[in-house]
Amino acid sequence: MKNKNIFFIGFMASGKSTLARALAVELDWVFLDSDSLIEAKFDKSIAEIFAEFGEDFFRKEEQKIANFFCGIKNASIATGGGFIQVSNLDEIGICVYLRAEFETLKNRLDLKEKEKRPLFYDEKKAKTLYNERLKIYEKKANLILDIENKNIQELIYELKKRIE
Repeated sequence: MKNKNIFFIGFMASGKSTLARALAVELDWVFLDSDSLIEAKFDKSIAEIFAEFGEDFFRKEEQKIANFFCGIKNASIATGGGFIQVSNLDEIGICVYLRAEFETLKNRLDLKEKEKRPLFYDEKKAKTLYNERLKIYEKKANLILDIENKNIQELIYELKKRIE
């Protein structure tokens, strides 16, 4: 695992940030979050960036972040749900897909959490997007972790076991 990054992909509410942060602590690595970096750059929430500049603008910012990730090592990285669209995904490190059923993910979000996620405003559209991305996540991932009914420690143990 030395000199590589591990980054997490998956649909909204799959626990990418939570798991990436916990893994960074476990491995004594740096924790990075693509959405947080973009929010910090503009001093705006993702929802505000989407509303003010649009999704295409946001995706271009994600690409800039992906380019940065390619030049670092020993980072545990959380990404946004649509990060899989960046052109150099395979150059960042080990790609881990956090897989769960749509209903499980939906049930993890309260109203406040849904408001942070502009693509989850409309549940029907979110479900369509989930179905569209499912195969892409599976195709892009080096490793798939089924997250349902598992806690963070179980997921970290399984991840470390599978990549060492």
